[in-house]
Amino acid sequence: MPPGAFQTADAVLVSPHPATPPLESLRRAVTRSLARLTWQKLLWTCAFCMAYGVLLARGPQGGAPQSVLAWLGGVTAALSFFIPPLVAVSLVAPFAPRRIVPRTVVLMLVVAAGVAAGYRLFAGLGAIAASLHIETLRHVGSPLPLLLMAWIGLAIHLFREREEAAEQALHDEVERKLTLERQTSEAQLQVLQSQIEPHFLFNSLAHVRRLYQTDPAAGRAMLRYLSRYLGAAEPVIRERGIALRQDLELAVAYLNIQRIRMGARLSFEIDVPDSLRATRVPPMMLTTLVENAIKHGLSPLPEGGLVRIAADAEAGFVRIVVSDNGQGFQANLGSGVGLANVQARLAMLHADGASLSLSQGTPRGIRATVVVPSRPREK
Repeated sequence: MPPGAFQTADAVLVSPHPATPPLESLRRAVTRSLARLTWQKLLWTCAFCMAYGVLLARGPQGGAPQSVLAWLGGVTAALSFFIPPLVAVSLVAPFAPRRIVPRTVVLMLVVAAGVAAGYRLFAGLGAIAASLHIETLRHVGSPLPLLLMAWIGLAIHLFREREEAAEQALHDEVERKLTLERQTSEAQLQVLQSQIEPHFLFNSLAHVRRLYQTDPAAGRAMLRYLSRYLGAAEPVIRERGIALRQDLELAVAYLNIQRIRMGARLSFEIDVPDSLRATRVPPMMLTTLVENAIKHGLSPLPEGGLVRIAADAEAGFVRIVVSDNGQGFQANLGSGVGLANVQARLAMLHADGASLSLSQGTPRGIRATVVVPSRPREK
């Protein structure tokens, strides 16, 4: 390959896009500047010129304008005075210094230049005024009052600029805080999800290893069910919230896995109406509560027991209950990762609209009750 080919490739890598021509850059800068010349500013300027046109049409002797034509001439003259500084400020303001003192000085000079240009424009309109017999328009006098009025308008403009800048800074700060809070919540959620996944997998794989030592056929069946469970869990495990229907499917799959391990010692019941299965809950919430019930309630008992998942609705909330008839409250119950994890993820999904509580079952066992809004809160 010739050496020139390498030079061409390097040039493409360094500058993949052609440089913008200077005239195009200038055109874009002017377009952005003129975008600041809003209709609101033009309307206020025109309204002022209409009022000021009355003064110009009165002439040196005072009194009311001699005719509508005289008033229209006065409005035209006022527009010729004040539109040039308005356009000049709109063009220069984006490039003026941001600090208030040098910005004010620069824009005052720009206004003076605009008024001077307007005054010259008015002088050019004198011949037209004479041909229309609007003699009063010739008696404008010194441009100093025009300059003072233009500077007053500039002071109002600078005051509005500072107000808008303060409002924008406040808005940006609120946006920054919201973005930071959202990123923090997402990071916390990822940490919580990373806690629950190894916790569940470690326990499940430990059961599989134990079964392979005692009952290889049951171990193979459990591993097969675990593979199916993980295949179903993988698409939703990283979500902030899923439908109760999906989480219930994961919990039932987990119960089937545990029933292979425990055999007749484990039974379960599901009583969740179809109308409530769209409720939003954190992924693996039910699985965590079921695992807690089996680990702390049923597994220590020789006879095992029953796990029941039920749900009902009341006053805009859905109550989900995972209960067991195991050994009940123990000293270490609720001190692990599982329950704290569920509480934290509920708070992230529903803020203070959700809760998790534990209570004594009847005649024994534990009831884990989750209350969530029937509709997800607006983001």
